[in-house]
Order: sequence, then structure tokens, then C-alpha cells
Amino acid sequence: MKLCALQIPFAYNEADCDASVRFAIEQLKQCDESCDIILTPEYTNAPANFEKGACIPYTKKFTDELLTTAKETARRCNAIVAVNYVSEAEEGIFRNTTAVFDRQGNEAGHFYKQHLPRAERNINLLDETYTRKFRRPDIVTVDGIRFGFLICYDTYYTEYVAHIASCKPDIVLVSSFQRAERPEILRIQNQHLAFYCNCYVLRASVSMGENATTGGISMAVTPEGTILGEFGNKLGLFTCEIEDIHHKFMRSNSFGGSMIPNDKFISQGRTPWAYRTCGSPVIEPESTLPYPRICAHRGFNTVAPENTLPAFGAAIALGAEEIELDVRFSSDGVPVVCHDDRLDRVSDGTGLVQDKTFAELKALDFGSRFGERFKGLPIASFEEVLAKFSRQTIINLHIKNFGPVEEKYPADKFQKIVDLLEKYDFLDNVYLMATSGVMETAMEIAPDIPRCMSADPDPWKIVDRAIEWKCSKVQLFAPYYNQEMIDKAHANGIRCNIFYCDDPAKAEELFAMGIDTILTNDYLAIANVLKRIKEKE
Repeated sequence: MKLCALQIPFAYNEADCDASVRFAIEQLKQCDESCDIILTPEYTNAPANFEKGACIPYTKKFTDELLTTAKETARRCNAIVAVNYVSEAEEGIFRNTTAVFDRQGNEAGHFYKQHLPRAERNINLLDETYTRKFRRPDIVTVDGIRFGFLICYDTYYTEYVAHIASCKPDIVLVSSFQRAERPEILRIQNQHLAFYCNCYVLRASVSMGENATTGGISMAVTPEGTILGEFGNKLGLFTCEIEDIHHKFMRSNSFGGSMIPNDKFISQGRTPWAYRTCGSPVIEPESTLPYPRICAHRGFNTVAPENTLPAFGAAIALGAEEIELDVRFSSDGVPVVCHDDRLDRVSDGTGLVQDKTFAELKALDFGSRFGERFKGLPIASFEEVLAKFSRQTIINLHIKNFGPVEEKYPADKFQKIVDLLEKYDFLDNVYLMATSGVMETAMEIAPDIPRCMSADPDPWKIVDRAIEWKCSKVQLFAPYYNQEMIDKAHANGIRCNIFYCDDPAKAEELFAMGIDTILTNDYLAIANVLKRIKEKE
């Protein structure tokens, strides 16, 4: 079986792009019946640098001719042809796409790029909305061959490679630019990909020029990780022969063990619970998760005791974009989740939280006051919450003061909180809601963690304090707010939370005023309001 990859010239500007696309079309026309699988590089209908907004209009110039030629090539050569191009996935929505045409020229399936760098989003203006939810890697089967896909930036994400490996492809097609990447890195990436997925890899790229020291390197790799051949920065059609597309690398199952497929050898020992959190439970980070949002105040605390794992779990299971929780410290320095400084209202204990050791707090019952069904429920440490729900929601983290609201928060205590956020990979999914005393410490120790200004001590001056402390949010405190405050916050790039609202009719009014996030004790009732609003849009 003959594998073929087109390597075409990269156009450094739009004026030179026509020649590159024409070159790709002519190369397809020169393929013959010896070719079995043909792959084009990334952006075959627009392989150039573009000014903002210029890419999509340009793609309309050659797309029809490129696809027609690809289909004709498939039929003429009796080959499977994969073309990467900017496609109009839906009316007015354009995506980075690899489409596969079978030997009769029919589209057998396609793959949309999973990881889009900033230039594709902000300059080429390609759609990425489909990347924000779980999706199984696309596998397209033609003539019994299972095709997997990566497109350029996708190749850097080993978690995604492991996901592709679980789909058991026979060959992964890599359409790429990687214009600034060194040859040795490109070799390592594709060897690792082939070895890990236990399949062949065919990579098609663009040439950066005959004497370029980066980019290029169209290549083919065996399941053993052996490079069959590579193309440097030459122009034209890279080809190589393989005997069996279904070939798998077999190895001993440990020294002296029986022979098993390499992908099975790797997967049988995986311990994903020890890895960086990934997969379907993970949501977008705080910086990109869309608004408006609903924040489950102290969890879904109308169905389970506030600030407990059951309350947080109930909210997250129902899709809460955010949960709010309060952190205090035990006498022996363990951060725990509790709103009140005293234990009397929320537990069967008495006295101050900060006067009890963590062991003493754990011995108390934090469930019975809510209902007998929760009798014996212990207090949650902050670490337990992070470990259980890592990156499954955004945490509105209310750090409770040790003293007066203006008094600077202890640096050692704040560092413990940051260390735990780092440990459980939560830094991108949290923002700090606090008073000026906490803000001062936060800006010294962790200025990159987003900040939300508390209403204390004067709720009518909250926006001014948020501007002073460079906050990205304010948490307005009902009823101390008005439209003027919301508008002023937005004019300064500050999002508006409001604490709190459990009334569906009032929630609709708040969203109409421009509130970005509503904190609520009755998560589902208020979430249904937002759902109805979105359905009307």
C-alpha cells in the first residue's frame, strides 16, 4: 500500500496564496493509480498568513475546485483522499476540517480540529464552539481501514492522543503547518503518536522554503515508531510503501512475558486518577466560560446541608456553572468549608471554628440540623472539595477574614489555599470573593487569580473598590444595588454577581438588568429561568 502526502509552499501573505493552492490542486491531478492513501496539509484552500477577517472570504475562491479535484483524484486513482481545508460546516460557520473521500469520490466522514490556537480564533475567525463539550475522537472507516486524525496544534496534547489510542485506529492522518517547529520535535511527536496509538502515522505539511530550518517534514511512521521517510522542506508528493495497514507492534508483556499489542501494554497500567484532571467532567475555565451563569450558593443548599459535599455534588450533577463556598481555618491550620465563624447554627457543636482542631471539627455532626437523613455528615475540608470536583465547575471562593475586613489577610494562610488550588489543578477554575484585606494579600501572592470584590464594608461603594483592587468582578449585595452600579462596572470591564436570588421572576429581571451571575440557594429553580431565556434567544 502506497501512502502519499502533499507538501506545498506556505504563502507568507495573501498575494502569494493563489500559487500555493494551485500547486496543491496540480499535485492532486498528478497522482496516479499507485497511490492508495493521499493526504493534503492544513489549510489547503488557504495556506497563508492573513489579516484579521480575510481568511474566510479567501477560502471561497478555491474550495469548490479543490474538493472537486480531490473527488476526481479518488475516483481516477482508486484511492482514499483526505483533504484539510477551511469548510463551511453550517451556514456562516467555518471550521478547520479534514474530510475523507472514499475510492468512489464520496465523502466518508470528517474531523474538526479540536485545539485551536489564538490566531485561528481571533484572526481567521474560525468557529470553536464544538470544542467546548465532550466528544469522542472521530474515526472514519473506509474499506476496513480505521482513520484517526490530528490537525497541527492537536499534536501537542498527549491526553488527546491517549483518547485517540483508545479508539484503535489503523492510521492517524496529521495535516499540519507547525511552521516554527524544529525537525527533531516533529519527529519525536509523530514517533510518539505512532508508538502510543500502535498505528501508522502519515503527516502532510507545508514547506517554509528550501533552506528553512523549521516546518516542513511531511513523513510516515510505523507502529514501532520507526520513521519510514521524511520530506524535509521539499515541494511535491512524499510517498512511501507499507505492507499491511492493519499491522500492530507486538511486544512482551513485561520481560519474558507473552506477546501483546503495544497499545494494550501501555493502557493496562494506566492510573488516570493520579493524572491531571481531564475528560468529560471538565468544564471550560473561568476566563472563557460564557455568561450569564448561575452560582449555587453554598451548593444546592435547599436539598442538602450548606457547604457540604452532598450540596456541591447535587449542584454540579445538575450542571452548575459555579458553586460558592466559604473557607475558614481550624486551630491547627487546616482550611475547612464553613460560612459561620461559630459552629452552633450548622452543627451540633458550639464555639468558634478557629478554636477547634481539624480532628475536633471532623467529630461534629454537620447534617442533623438540616435533617435526620444527613445525620453524621462531617465538615468538608477545602482539600476534599477540590479533590472530589477538580475542574468540574467554577468555584466562587469566599475567603473569610480573620479580623476586620480592612485588616491584611495572613500570608501563610493564603499560601495554603493557593497551594491546594495548584495541587488539584484548580487555578483556572476559581476566583476569589473577598474584602480589601484579602485582596491586598492576594495581589502580593497570587495576582493572576481573578478577584471579585465583596460588598463589605459599604455595599454602595463596591464598584469603586473593585476598580481600586483591579477586580474582574463585583458581588453586589441585594438590595444595595442599582442600574447605575451595574453599568459602571460593565463600563470598567467588571462582571456583576448578585447575592442572592431564589425567586424565578426576580431572577429574570436581574438578567434583564445585565447581571452576569446570580447566586442562589435554590439552584434548579433559577437555572431553569436561564434555560428558558437561552431557548428564546
